[in-house]
Amino acid sequence: MLPKDNIYIFLNDNLRVIRQEMRTFAYMKRKQIYIAIISLVCCTLIAIGVTLHLRNQKEPQPTAVKAPDTRKKITVAKDTIKKIKPVIKQDFNIIGTLRDTDGKGVANVIVSDGYNCVKTDSLGRYKMKRDSLARFIYYCVPADCEVPTHSATDCTACFYQPVSKKKKIYDFTLKRLPGGKEISYKMIVIGDPQVTNAYSPYYTSPTDNPIKKSDVERFTTQTMADIKQTIRSLPAGTPVYGLSMGDDVQYYGGYNAHLERQIRQALGSSKMRLFSVIGNHDQDGKALYRRKWEENFGPTDYSFDRGDEHFVCINNCFFYRGKAYYSPGELRERQMRWLKQDLALTPKDKKVVLCYHIPFTFGNAPFGKAKPLGIENEKGHYSSSRLSQLLALLHQFEGGYELFCGHTHFACNHEIRYEGEDVMEHCHAAACGNIWQSNINICGTPNGYYVYQFIGTRLTDCYYKGTFWDKNKQMTIFRAQTDFNGESYAEDWGLSKDKDKNILVANVFNADSHWRVVAIEDGKEYRMHRISSKGQDAFAAGYHHKYSESVSYRFVSKGNSYLLMNHLYYYVPKNPNARITIKASDPYGHTFTAESTEAVSEPFFNYAHYYEQENQEYKKARNSLLRDSTINRQKDSTRSNRHTNTKL
Repeated sequence: MLPKDNIYIFLNDNLRVIRQEMRTFAYMKRKQIYIAIISLVCCTLIAIGVTLHLRNQKEPQPTAVKAPDTRKKITVAKDTIKKIKPVIKQDFNIIGTLRDTDGKGVANVIVSDGYNCVKTDSLGRYKMKRDSLARFIYYCVPADCEVPTHSATDCTACFYQPVSKKKKIYDFTLKRLPGGKEISYKMIVIGDPQVTNAYSPYYTSPTDNPIKKSDVERFTTQTMADIKQTIRSLPAGTPVYGLSMGDDVQYYGGYNAHLERQIRQALGSSKMRLFSVIGNHDQDGKALYRRKWEENFGPTDYSFDRGDEHFVCINNCFFYRGKAYYSPGELRERQMRWLKQDLALTPKDKKVVLCYHIPFTFGNAPFGKAKPLGIENEKGHYSSSRLSQLLALLHQFEGGYELFCGHTHFACNHEIRYEGEDVMEHCHAAACGNIWQSNINICGTPNGYYVYQFIGTRLTDCYYKGTFWDKNKQMTIFRAQTDFNGESYAEDWGLSKDKDKNILVANVFNADSHWRVVAIEDGKEYRMHRISSKGQDAFAAGYHHKYSESVSYRFVSKGNSYLLMNHLYYYVPKNPNARITIKASDPYGHTFTAESTEAVSEPFFNYAHYYEQENQEYKKARNSLLRDSTINRQKDSTRSNRHTNTKL
């Protein structure tokens, strides 16, 4: 028998062993259970897979029946749905026939889409593949046909049809001139009508009390009224045509969708058949503005024939950023291709008159390839990078060429020596002057227009017609020392040292180097000194210094480095108190005179501030209204008294 302590020890040892074995058994049992469960799951999955596989092999696949979808439909944005559209090749081939009013085909007429040019055959037929970007199909009006117009009361030219995608045939009907091609005709050239939506300064008297009158109304009642009078003064039957040099409108004061139509109707209100160039302000770099001009005037690059002249109108406003454009003007490569085609199809015995808005022979915001003029008095000015190519094209024509532009708001027959050739560009003063801020351009030339005469291929006459001015008044006279609101010719042109000698200054509006301008003192002629340089006109600068509202003074002053003055002449009298006659003779055989007693001494004077003729008509109309009003009141009073007496 074991001792008591030993028994306790034995029992404790056995209990410890038993507990350990039980823990081991429990662990093994849990492990076996887990293994069993996992095995059972795997077997089940395998069985299901095998069953499905065997079923698919033995049973044919039933036809699927689409159950109705009761789920809420999800709207998907259209631009996230990719649809494969069939490519449809558009046919740009077009055909047409030009016939006269008797149904006969008109042969050898240039037809264009603004990108390509073709000529009609002997039956008046043509065919061409128009450019995908073309907006118009049009023809060059032949010299022996009438210029078609928009209507009987709107004599602006309508020689085009808008392009329609589905339209393949573009026919035109032309009306023959009764006497055939004209030997002689007049061409009235209007620089920059430039009507706006604003009410610019307008006066009907010498006072500083402006009257509210729109630019369109002023252009209609002043410029066009005067043009109609000029046409009426011509011999009966004289053919008269018109040409606007662009900037028909400017959206100063806000966009107005009707403004282009208003100016077109005004331009077309006379008997002259009128064409127009597109200007920078007709576009201002905006497609909307350009489309509005095209909607009213048609294509921007086109040509027409009158007499022995081939007129080419082209858009040389090359915008490079927003409203910013190159000056001198530039042409795109596609325009050069079009011009080459047009001129290639034109008989070489004609004279070509190239018409555009921005001058090609000078400008101070040049394209990178433009060339400096190299003229000492015109530093900072360049010639267009296209000028050399243009002149090469024009040299093909036996009748010579003329260069017509607008844009400047100053008169300038600009003459340069270019690549061994004397080149003159006619830069026409603006009908609106300083954008309707007055009655004068920034060079002092009055608002107005030009009247040209062509006989054969010769330019036989040209004069400037100031609005409401006699056509023989071709200059204004000043004293160099006169102060015009702080401006004077003496200070501008270094004549201060002789200012006590009563120096005479003549502003001869249309002058160039071919004019002869003399001062006659005591019966003897003295050649006047011609000024040709960058600068300003003291009278114009002084006037606008006070009265200009919407246009900055810098535009009119010597601060405007674009402004060229080349039609000022001065003479230092032998006797400061002598009465002197200024005589100016143009290349066409005309002589114009003015007297020293006519020298302008007032800073605004009537022709810059208001029109004497218009003022008289205004007073006459006002007095007539007052008279009629008085008569009507008297009649009403008489009737009233009779009515009262009848009652009594």
